[in-house]
Amino acid sequence: MGRGGRGGAGRGRGRGQGPVAGDKSTTTSPAGLAIRSPLGRNSVCLRETMAGSPRSPLLLLLIDADVNEEGVQQALSFALSEYNKASNDAYHGRVLRVLRVRKQVVAGMNYFLEVEIGRTTCTKSQANLDNCPFPNQPDLQKKTLCSFQVYTVPWKGTTSLVKSSCRDE
Repeated sequence: MGRGGRGGAGRGRGRGQGPVAGDKSTTTSPAGLAIRSPLGRNSVCLRETMAGSPRSPLLLLLIDADVNEEGVQQALSFALSEYNKASNDAYHGRVLRVLRVRKQVVAGMNYFLEVEIGRTTCTKSQANLDNCPFPNQPDLQKKTLCSFQVYTVPWKGTTSLVKSSCRDE
């Protein structure tokens, strides 16, 4: 046994020395390394390989984001605008509920949005579509669940819709 019961092989880990059983902020990487996230269990590590170096993993953190953040609001507005452009519906769609928002810092920012979109009473040709009411008649109501990935590079002023997947409820 070491001096004063400290150190040595086979001893329990002290504070700050590694993962603790039951610690939900610690996960294991694909390489078998313990990864401790200061953000707790609301974060996810993604593994990608860097171009030209297939053996060098690049861990990218995907975290829950606040729907009220300016970047999230801009991404949500952009995704909804793209949804309405692509939709064959004569009526404008508007967000009913934001189910989940996550973000990921890359060479810019990826926003992963899960939203419920509802059909409004306004046709797409009308002005000021942001305040369009939803119909009261059940036969005119339509809800769609969508997942969007929006990529922004704020310092370049670019925004693009990377992925879009929607299904009617």
